[in-house]
Amino acid sequence: MTVIARFEVIPVRDGSLSDEIAQAIDALDEFDIAYELTATDTVIEAESADEVFEAVHAAHNAVESDRIITSLEIDDYQSREQDAADRVESVASVLGREPERDR
Repeated sequence: MTVIARFEVIPVRDGSLSDEIAQAIDALDEFDIAYELTATDTVIEAESADEVFEAVHAAHNAVESDRIITSLEIDDYQSREQDAADRVESVASVLGREPERDR
């Protein structure tokens, strides 16, 4: 994959947002991308920035809410292949351990 992005879709309202987040994640399945939901955002890997924009647009539109804030950050490294796992593994190799800890 060439493009790695992170985004969040935030319905503006009180209470649990799980139903709306699930709607956004379901919309991603219509695209040929890899994605991972984290506690604070969703990471996408795609072949092009256009695919990222289309997928995030669909996720935004899938949320049923009166007010929605969507933020997006894209890393489009065009001269080399990259993926999110490689980045995590690179940091782990420097640390000499996995970059995570349970409390």
